Amino acid sequence: MTIRLLSGKDALAYQTLRLLALKENPAAFSASYEDEVNRSLDDVAARISPAADGSVFMLGAFDADNMAGFVAVIHPQRAKLRHCTEVAGMFVAPMYRRRGYGQALLQAAIDRARSIAGVRQVKLGVNATNTAAKALYESAGFERFGIEPDALCVNGKFFGEEHYLLRLTPADSGSITAGD
Repeated sequence: MTIRLLSGKDALAYQTLRLLALKENPAAFSASYEDEVNRSLDDVAARISPAADGSVFMLGAFDADNMAGFVAVIHPQRAKLRHCTEVAGMFVAPMYRRRGYGQALLQAAIDRARSIAGVRQVKLGVNATNTAAKALYESAGFERFGIEPDALCVNGKFFGEEHYLLRLTPADSGSITAGD
C-alpha cells in the first residue's frame, strides 16, 4: 500500500473510482453520479491537482498501480479559519475495505494537516447512517459535536450529517474566547 498526493496524471483512475463511489454510495456524497459522469478528464485533473496556495489537496491510496481510495484535505486561507482543516470526500473501493486502506488514508490526511503551520483541528462530516465510517473516524480520535438533520436528500429520502472534530493541540482556554 502506498499513500501519496494526487496530481493531474491520476485523473482517469480518480474519476473511475469516484464514479463508482457515487453510484454505489449516493448518500455518502453531496455530488451525484449525474453531476460528475460528464466531467472532462481535464476538469478532473484540475480538480485533483494540489492548489497552488495549499488550500486543497487530495491523497490517494494505491495497491501497486491501482487506486484503492482517496480523500480530500481542505485548508481555508481566510485568517480567521486558517487554524482548521477539513477532510472530505473519502472513499475506499469495496475490495480494499477492512484491509487498513481507510485507516491509512485518514492517518495520512491527519498527518498532513498536522504539518501545516498553525492548524489546530481537523473537521469532517459523515452521513449519520454510515456506521463503518463513523467507527473509523472515532477510532482515530475524532469526536462528534453535532448533527445537521436532513442535510442531504437522495431520491426523496433525507439523511442527517454528523459533524466530527479532531483537536491536534490542546485548547488554550485563555487564547480564544467568545466574541474574540
